Amino acid sequence: MEASTIAVSCAECFLVGPMEKEVRVEWRLGASGVNLIDWIGMYEVDEHNPLLYLDYKSYGVCGAPMGSVNWHLHASQFTYSASDELSICFRYYDGLTGSLRASSPPILVYSKGRLLIEALQCSNLEQKQAGYYAKIRCGKHNYRTGLSESAVWTDLNYIFPVDLSREIQVIVKERCWSGDRVTGEINVPIADVVVQTKSDLAFVLRPSATTSSASLNPITFSLGAVPRPMQFDSRILIRCRVVPEHSETFDETMHSLRGSQPPRTFLATTEEEAPPPARDRDAMSISSDDRPSTSSSSSSSSGSAKLPSGWEARLDRHGRVFYIDHANKRTTWEPPSPGDASDPEMPAALESLKFSCARRTVLSKPPTTSFDSFPLPVQFLLRSDFITLLQSNQAALKMYNNSVCLKHMLHRIRHDPTKFDRFEKNSELVVFLNLFADVTQPLPTGWQIAQHSQNRVLYIDHDSKKISLIDPRLPGEVRRRTRSAPPARRKQIDLNGNNIMDILTRTEEIKELVSKRLPELAPKICKKLQIISKMGEPGLLRFANDIDLITAISVLECEQQTVTSDFEDKLNYFYSSLQKSGYGQGPEKIRFRLRRSNLLSDAYDKILAVSPIYLRRCIMTVAFDEEDGLDYGGPSRELFFLLSRELFNPQCGLFEYSANDSYTVQISPMSKFVDNFVRWFELAGRVLGLALIHRCLIDTFFTRAFYKFLLGRPFTISDLQTMDAQFHQSLKWVKENTVTPELDLTFSATQEVGGEIAEKELVSNGRNIAVTEENKNEFLALMVRWRIERGVEEQGKALLRGLYQVVDKEYLQVFDAEQLELVLSGTVVIDIEDWQLHTEYKGGYHENHVVVAWFWSTVYAMSNADRLKLLQFVTGTSSIPCEGFKALRGSNGPRKFTIEKWGSEDALPRAHTCFNRLDLPCYPTSQVLTAKLNTAINESSSYAIE
Repeated sequence: MEASTIAVSCAECFLVGPMEKEVRVEWRLGASGVNLIDWIGMYEVDEHNPLLYLDYKSYGVCGAPMGSVNWHLHASQFTYSASDELSICFRYYDGLTGSLRASSPPILVYSKGRLLIEALQCSNLEQKQAGYYAKIRCGKHNYRTGLSESAVWTDLNYIFPVDLSREIQVIVKERCWSGDRVTGEINVPIADVVVQTKSDLAFVLRPSATTSSASLNPITFSLGAVPRPMQFDSRILIRCRVVPEHSETFDETMHSLRGSQPPRTFLATTEEEAPPPARDRDAMSISSDDRPSTSSSSSSSSGSAKLPSGWEARLDRHGRVFYIDHANKRTTWEPPSPGDASDPEMPAALESLKFSCARRTVLSKPPTTSFDSFPLPVQFLLRSDFITLLQSNQAALKMYNNSVCLKHMLHRIRHDPTKFDRFEKNSELVVFLNLFADVTQPLPTGWQIAQHSQNRVLYIDHDSKKISLIDPRLPGEVRRRTRSAPPARRKQIDLNGNNIMDILTRTEEIKELVSKRLPELAPKICKKLQIISKMGEPGLLRFANDIDLITAISVLECEQQTVTSDFEDKLNYFYSSLQKSGYGQGPEKIRFRLRRSNLLSDAYDKILAVSPIYLRRCIMTVAFDEEDGLDYGGPSRELFFLLSRELFNPQCGLFEYSANDSYTVQISPMSKFVDNFVRWFELAGRVLGLALIHRCLIDTFFTRAFYKFLLGRPFTISDLQTMDAQFHQSLKWVKENTVTPELDLTFSATQEVGGEIAEKELVSNGRNIAVTEENKNEFLALMVRWRIERGVEEQGKALLRGLYQVVDKEYLQVFDAEQLELVLSGTVVIDIEDWQLHTEYKGGYHENHVVVAWFWSTVYAMSNADRLKLLQFVTGTSSIPCEGFKALRGSNGPRKFTIEKWGSEDALPRAHTCFNRLDLPCYPTSQVLTAKLNTAINESSSYAIE
């Protein structure tokens, strides 16, 4: 069976400050099948609890046996240890069973690093016999390469601290008999280097200031394509990368192992740069807190030149030196001393010492040791489910049953883990443990496989500098999940005042999604939802930990996340398209000055008087008569808020409520009796178009059929449910039953107009065309359209004309009816946690300030209507953008809700609607704050300028 795997695009990731890195995660699952509610979590390597994830992605990512996703990592996701490093991995979990399907290789994430320059290469330089050399400087860190005729230097391993405020200076010099001459130089900001994704950076050298005064400006650099200056064409390629702060280069490792002084790198002895005094020579090479520098011509051969007889020095694949004692057949990281020459009697002595130590008796109880401090094989043997794993592994079980010695060793180790050192190299135990290793997984970080000369496999741990015969890829203990998808971490009682029981109002939606996604679980889940809807909260507590119900809610949450992501993409595309086409970009401006007392008539006169071309292109500003205020967004938002309340109000006569128990509105057939109703509906269309262009919300919600009418989408029978329930049931019956001649249905309908009954033909000569089973669908579509547009054809055409005069119809086609409703009207359900998350504090206030705490306590205690009043007081509109509080807009783009400390204790709070800012005095008690805030939001009604 094909194994399940997850692969990642990198092994290390340097993150500091606001930096972000993108990691590509690819998965390939076996033949056991996948589920749409599978998910991938990002974890610390040592974290085995699936619930303690750092981040996760669920539906929309998984659901296919093969796939990939780009995962954005940023520093705020991680809590580093004392070493400022963290090892993470990605794990794929089954959404139904909660079992782990696959795990990725670890990724080292670190916030403190060093910049390692590995090689330099210059091109387009004149070839000289004497050659060139380069000097690299950054603060107190100075390096110099050796001479090279081709101006190519490799294996440099020059280390610089990652200080984002500094620059690295590279100077290329030519060796001349009359004195070294500067060929060119560059200055590279370290901040620009660390954000690059490639290791090779190409630059253009500029002439030195001493040789060319015309090139004083620094040359910008790029990856791949290099800019070409006008009079200088020498180039340099720098190979560099960021490494963890604790990692050592090859030269540093050699120096630390040899314990000798590294070769010094001296500068040229020219007149302008004489060698430094002896006391300053070390500072000239490198700062005291870093490793000494070496030149590119340094060699590692000196490390093994004075080894005792029988010893050999070798390099592993990480560039580290280890030493082999051939006489005693052992390896070590420590260099041998001259007295460690091979002794033929040494192996026997060591063997005798080993067994003498093993026969010692420990009289006292050993000190208590934590589980994580034991070696990996011991942790595996001490697992609570070790017996279950043994019984599931047939080869290991057979070996266990056939060996009395193996049983004895396992019993001793499980009883006293310290006994593992005694049996660690036993061949039977080694073979037994390696039967459990998962060879399909990568080795842990810092481990390496080596082949012994006797065809034995060795596992080298470079971190602890140990060699083992036991494969470290033994399975770790993982607790099984009790949830089918990543928890939303929702509290049972939502602080917004909304009980979690509100999800029961969406049981029909949950049933529909479960029937579509999980048909095999649908009958059981529907029964449980029915019980909960009848019993209420006791029923919810009864099924609180039910895996089927959790699965259903997870499917609903995944559906919401996918829909939200898709809608935000559409919204960004819509507004970027308008911006590219010049909608509302100016440079001309239109200024509407209106009276609050005659807002509707003023809007009728002034908005309809402007040419549609100017309405599309110009920047719109609003001012209210007898009020001093500058429109940086606030007055415009309030205009659409107030104008929509009056224009679409059923009391105005143009629109009507869709039903007695609903507050959604639709075009009223009686609006034809309003004077100049065609022009009024044209105004309504223009208001909707201007609201879309200037990203303002209206305080009105229409029927779903109205939004489909604006988009030109076909209607369905379900659109009649809120408009005319009886008519909806009649058409639904016709659809679900066979049409017979006894029904006497024709392609015509009757309606009452002005107290008289009139017959309306749906098609030409429709009264004489009978409805049959063959043309029933056509009849239903025509009947639905007639019922929705009955008596409002002329009004609807005028409204569409006004809308399309401002916004082209093609731009709106990206949305469906539900999404267009969110774009125009937003939402009125306030999520206070989202509100707090996207709030800024100024003037001395902060998140934990006592007055700020009183403010949010007051908001929590408010009703949703009062919260909307507060929102309208501060922002100018009582609706929330569909993206949430993060999408609140100011004068020049998104601007967060802001609370600023201002004024005396006697003053009322004031608002700056253009900047979404609430000026809140520092009140002495929470009661005073509540009283002042309620007065401000209920009594204020105008603008002023101080």
